[in-house]
Amino acid sequence: MRFQESQLAARIQPSQTVALTGLVAELRRNGKDIIDLGAGEPDFDTPDPVRHAAITAIQKGKTKYTPNTGTIALREAIASALQKDYGADYQPNEIIVSSGAKQSVFNAILAVCNPGDEVILPAPYWVSYPEQIRLAGATAKIVINPDNDDFKLTPARLRAAITPRTKLLILNSPSNPTGTVYTTAELKTLVEVIRQHEFLVLADEIYIKLIYDGVETTSLCTFSEIRDRLILVNGFSKSYAMTGWRLGYAAAPLAIVKVMDKIQSHTTSNACSISQEAGLAAISGHQEAVEKMRQQFDERRRFVHQGLSKMPGISVRLPKGAFYMFINVGELIGRQVNGKKLNTPDDLCQYLVENAGVALVAGEAFGSMLHVRLSYATDMKTLQEAMRRLEMAFGDMMG
Repeated sequence: MRFQESQLAARIQPSQTVALTGLVAELRRNGKDIIDLGAGEPDFDTPDPVRHAAITAIQKGKTKYTPNTGTIALREAIASALQKDYGADYQPNEIIVSSGAKQSVFNAILAVCNPGDEVILPAPYWVSYPEQIRLAGATAKIVINPDNDDFKLTPARLRAAITPRTKLLILNSPSNPTGTVYTTAELKTLVEVIRQHEFLVLADEIYIKLIYDGVETTSLCTFSEIRDRLILVNGFSKSYAMTGWRLGYAAAPLAIVKVMDKIQSHTTSNACSISQEAGLAAISGHQEAVEKMRQQFDERRRFVHQGLSKMPGISVRLPKGAFYMFINVGELIGRQVNGKKLNTPDDLCQYLVENAGVALVAGEAFGSMLHVRLSYATDMKTLQEAMRRLEMAFGDMMG
């Protein structure tokens, strides 16, 4: 029998960030010296207290199924943290723990969207949003936000995107891929538009602990006027260097959590029991490790921005959050270098990985034909070498 993928699978594209990780691994196995600035993964070890909590949990035999929505202890700790950090009042039964924030986002989209619904998706966007929307049978209403607006959705652009079919708005701050952070004042202006209409909001705040330059921002859960329509998604991977633990959560009105619970019960069921014990230690314990990592990210951010700003043919903003640079390479698109024409950001990234040994992610994955994404979530020595290689490569392209 000849295999043919399902129509559902054929409608979506593979994750380019995941694919890049695989390509880098393959090139390295073949002896290539590749600097990977594509992966959105902190290079730090998971903090010691978190690892010790997991080891203790294993030793105590906490290796069984937990409630589908997560242990009550972890959900209580998440509710407590939301109250402490943002003054938001959530009950444990309004929180569902999942196998990563990515699953939390997908559960939420599946729970609220029907075929024919529209989801307002500000661009640039994280790679998985449009594919998850498509898997739910809904339609992404993409709203382009340019460099000179700091890639931010404005109230005017939001109003223009709303139609009778609008079901959901996805807002990601700090942003992957741009590092954009909406200020509290900017969020308030968007909330004013949101509350005048009947649609839901998914706030992906996975990078909210990674803010720089004293930017005054907050979580959307501080706005009580949209509490009944807000799905808040966060997790442990970025702030606590726990990417491999696969642990995220959503906080939402009980009716929505119940539907997400039903969906999750037929997919992964509960998140890993040991990861939940580790997550409990992370969110309940001292946060010094988070701040130390943030400070090092900040140092790297400034170094990389300074280096990129001197390079020919590109431009880049200084982002205020996360650990990414979204580099404008529009001046390089269409150029020919070493017999190869760079028609797209993907062409440019292929050239860089093959000729400079530096892996970046092409902007097509994020809804842009003018940019590439660089992750500075690696050590300073590696970043120094990467800047040297990139400067030479971009110089060749402009030559």
